[in-house]
Amino acid sequence: MYHPPSKRKQLIQRLVVYGLMSLSVLVLVTVLVFVMLGYQFNGNDGKIEQGGLVQFSSTPSGASVGIDSKYLGTQTSARTTMTAGSHFITMNKTGYRQWQKSVAIVPGSVLWLNYTRLIPTTLKPATVATYGALSDTNVSFDHKWLAVKEDPATPVIQMEDISGMTTKASTLELPAASYTAPSEGHTQSFAIAQWDPSSRYLLVKHTYDDTKTEWLVVDIQHVADAKNVTTLLGFDASNVIFSNTNSNVLYGLVGRDLRKIDLGSVTLSGPLVTNVAEFSLYQNSTIIYTTLLDPTTHARTVGYYSDSADKARTVRSYADDGQVPLHLALGNYYRNTYVGIAYGDEVEVLTGDLPRSDASDVSTLHAVTTMTVPGGVLDLSIITNGRFVVAQTASGYVVYDLELKKTTTTALKGPAVTTEKLHWLDGYMAWSDRDGTLRTTEFDGANQQDIMPVTPGFSAALSPDGTYLYGFAKTTDGKFDLQRVRMMLP
Repeated sequence: MYHPPSKRKQLIQRLVVYGLMSLSVLVLVTVLVFVMLGYQFNGNDGKIEQGGLVQFSSTPSGASVGIDSKYLGTQTSARTTMTAGSHFITMNKTGYRQWQKSVAIVPGSVLWLNYTRLIPTTLKPATVATYGALSDTNVSFDHKWLAVKEDPATPVIQMEDISGMTTKASTLELPAASYTAPSEGHTQSFAIAQWDPSSRYLLVKHTYDDTKTEWLVVDIQHVADAKNVTTLLGFDASNVIFSNTNSNVLYGLVGRDLRKIDLGSVTLSGPLVTNVAEFSLYQNSTIIYTTLLDPTTHARTVGYYSDSADKARTVRSYADDGQVPLHLALGNYYRNTYVGIAYGDEVEVLTGDLPRSDASDVSTLHAVTTMTVPGGVLDLSIITNGRFVVAQTASGYVVYDLELKKTTTTALKGPAVTTEKLHWLDGYMAWSDRDGTLRTTEFDGANQQDIMPVTPGFSAALSPDGTYLYGFAKTTDGKFDLQRVRMMLP
């Protein structure tokens, strides 16, 4: 005869079941937490070790991923946990060249391999436009436009719309009233200096009477409204650049004084910084600069000026003969400010607070790393949302990666010495044309790829969707073809 268990026995059974369930949940959560932290079983030594999470992505997607010659079961985009240490990664997709890289996995870290741009196995350049001559080219910030100058002596700019599957050509002719005609018997030339960040305005440098210079701002949608900045405000500038936020605001080097130009109010500021050697803009409204040798103090400085501040602020000062290369760059990576200073053969990377240039607060900077760059630095920049400190040399470039805390040195193929600034297709891939070949290279020097023959000194442009890569090549009859190769197969 069945006798139901006593209440005491039922309570014990419930407690055992609930205890086992709670223990199971606890064990499962613990395992999941350890997996999320990158812990896994290493079959080689039978130990549980913490690894790192690796995120894979590629353009185009759908590439198979190999880790130390073993392929993952999924394609890009993908992720996996890898044991700490060195690994060799490959990505393969039918019709494309293999991508490969050696990486170091740090325990508990996340490594993003999300910048992979696969290159087709076969690249066939196709001509989309031909020019009788070529003096100057410039790519808009949004990569939709190529501005082309054939004859530097004429006020005509050819425009190539490269935003679609087919290119569209148009012509801009600067109105005669927008520039000063040269005196009889003298020459003139027009050069495309810069696009503004909105990709609507062009800054054109006009040289006339052999040596005189003026600057024109050209609205590509309303070329008749072109403005002669020089005659409008009555100044002579050796260099002018657009601001990063307002196409009506520019900065110009007048003599050795840096001044703000406001086309909206038609005003020219007093000197913001004096004795300037070179300058550039950081973020929206901060000017960074280096100075010439001061004849009194026998020193040069690097510093910055905050918009509308009462004065500039010196970051460092150097007493020398004025011949040693000196450059400054600022960047912001994950809300931390970084300062790069190139002096001679050394690049210092610092981090800390940079208050407004006229504030009484003390600037606190401490060292992150120091890079040795034999031969000196030609140009210094901090790019890719502040991640990379890039020091360009005569034969290549040196990069400090703030994410990976790693320095890499890249030698570019071609002539041993060059003075042209390094070009970037995107935040991770540079391009060069030093030996007459358009060649792409990743930020750390990996995956150098020959793309197509080009004529050195002119622009290369990746279309906005990444489908085509454009370049200029001189033909046997002396003309110039605008060519493109397909970077993403149909």
